[in-house]
Amino acid sequence: IDSQVVKWHVDAAIKFHKGDKTAKYVVDRIDVQYQPGHVNASQSETIAADGKFLAVGCKFSKDRFLPAGPLHPENAQLID
Repeated sequence: IDSQVVKWHVDAAIKFHKGDKTAKYVVDRIDVQYQPGHVNASQSETIAADGKFLAVGCKFSKDRFLPAGPLHPENAQLID
């Protein structure tokens, strides 16, 4: 498990997987202060996905308390 969020280019990753070893698919690596869990990019579930923002949540206290309802992220970070 790594405490980073990695931005990558999908088309370049497909080219790299098909054999083009010169394709650079990693765009950026961003260090975060926790283990990223749940991620959601802006408009990521639509055809018009823009990828401008990424919301990252972490359910840090899972299994430490009695199950009294749904788990909610304890840490969050907005990455632009």
